[in-house]
Amino acid sequence: MTPPGIQPQDEIRVGYAICLIDIYMGMYYNTIIGWAVYYLFASFSSELPWTKCGNPWNTENCSPVTGRLNATLTSTTTTATPAASTLMSSVTTNAATAGVTLVASALGNTTMATTNPHYYYPEQHLLSSTLPTVLSNLTTSTVAAMAGAVGEVGPALSSPAREFFERQVLEQYKSNGLDFMGPVKPSLALCVFGVFVLVYFSLWKGVRSAGKVVWVTALAPYVVLLILLARGVTLPGAAEGIRYYLTPQWDKLNNSRVWIDAASQIFFSLGPGFGTLLALSSYNKFNNNCYRDALLTSSINCLTSFLAGFVIFSVLGYMAQVQNKSIEEVGLEGPGLVFIVYPEAIAMMKGSVFWSIIFFLMLITLGLDSTFGGLEAMITALCDEYPRTIGRRRELFVLILLGLIYICALPTMTYGGVYLVNFLNVYGPGLAILFVVFVEAAGVFWFYGVENFSADIEQMLGKKPSLFWRICWKYISPTFLFCILIFSLLGYEEMLGEEYEYPEWSVAAGWALTLSSVLCIPTYVIYKFLKSPGNCNDRLRRTFKPEPLIPTAIPGQLYTGTAV
Repeated sequence: MTPPGIQPQDEIRVGYAICLIDIYMGMYYNTIIGWAVYYLFASFSSELPWTKCGNPWNTENCSPVTGRLNATLTSTTTTATPAASTLMSSVTTNAATAGVTLVASALGNTTMATTNPHYYYPEQHLLSSTLPTVLSNLTTSTVAAMAGAVGEVGPALSSPAREFFERQVLEQYKSNGLDFMGPVKPSLALCVFGVFVLVYFSLWKGVRSAGKVVWVTALAPYVVLLILLARGVTLPGAAEGIRYYLTPQWDKLNNSRVWIDAASQIFFSLGPGFGTLLALSSYNKFNNNCYRDALLTSSINCLTSFLAGFVIFSVLGYMAQVQNKSIEEVGLEGPGLVFIVYPEAIAMMKGSVFWSIIFFLMLITLGLDSTFGGLEAMITALCDEYPRTIGRRRELFVLILLGLIYICALPTMTYGGVYLVNFLNVYGPGLAILFVVFVEAAGVFWFYGVENFSADIEQMLGKKPSLFWRICWKYISPTFLFCILIFSLLGYEEMLGEEYEYPEWSVAAGWALTLSSVLCIPTYVIYKFLKSPGNCNDRLRRTFKPEPLIPTAIPGQLYTGTAV
């Protein structure tokens, strides 16, 4: 529940910005859930469609991970392949033998050498004619570097899981990025429409309907997480993945991207800044123990993320062992981890169909739980702000709102929609939410004042917050948020990723999208300043001054005149 002394200006300034951010998030977040729905339906088959190559969507470069592993193991234990035989026969000295062994080990791509030897003919000629005379003067690193250059001659191989995601689910090869995204893919549009239908019937009655659904969407993922954890830790290589997960890399703390990712993780998982916690807590009684709830909620959130790390890295360790790679080479960020790496690992497990079904069910429930919170925050705020026009017609308002969001989200369901999803993730809530959260912290703890805020909590709970919390609120939290905001603005290009170079016009459009929500705050400040009577100093004082508190019917409670 909002403390009774918070002035309505702060709420309205930030409130409309949060509503726009929630809309932008709903435009792409539900599309990602739609991808999971697509995978869920694809899992109901005798064999997962991303298990092997040979499907209509696969290319000639498709190569199963297990196939590449067997070929690599064969090349390290025998010299039966044509490339290895040619190399070994050309070496007459011990130094040359050691050097060629290093080259063969570093290549690690004998599948292409066996099936398409013409790719490696120039390299075979080079090694057979020159290496015997110069290998004795080469260092190990030089030979490995030469092998890496040779190995890049052939076409890059891709896994069935990657091609299923990129060429069957998204079909992004039919687009040209944001310049030409292509038409809407009907199957994806249908999956996302199903997600919006579930969201509507979960939110149309408010907490009466959402509260019942959340019991399933909030608890089911824990059951699935524990099942996946029990399976993951029994996989070969899982111990190495967990060891990597628990080993600190202190040098990473010097990388601003790590801090930005950590802050983004908290914002998206816990929901500060999106209005979720404020909206749901507004239904509590005035004297509800918000201090206990805050500690409990944040602790469960962090422990859940910690538990999910074991589930993810146990599988990454397994994949690293299967592919004979390091964990850094196996792991991907963003959608690639969820829709490529993990399905790839599931496909190699016994009972893969079952594991795939429960994994994507977990993703769907987690996604629905998150989208419930963001949309409920916006719906609750608008219904309370306009009780006569919107509050009395909540069901119709939710229907119209979700219908408009779905229409606006249609471009994310095109063949190039994945580029727009990443674009909206960065320029929609990604940068704006950091500014909004900073303004929230500064507005409450600097303008309204920590002492006033602490007095409000004492009025609600009967005791004043400790000195530790007051120092965090006044100094540590706003300063930390401001630093994260600055680092994010300076490194926004890194947030977009390196796989696709966004055109210059899209960057300008992205900043316009970010400003569309951020400018709600200074726009209202200017409006309040112009509306206030008096000279310039009086207007400034009235703009940032808390409004008078109004006694309410509840003993000891004061009211500012706003419902949220």
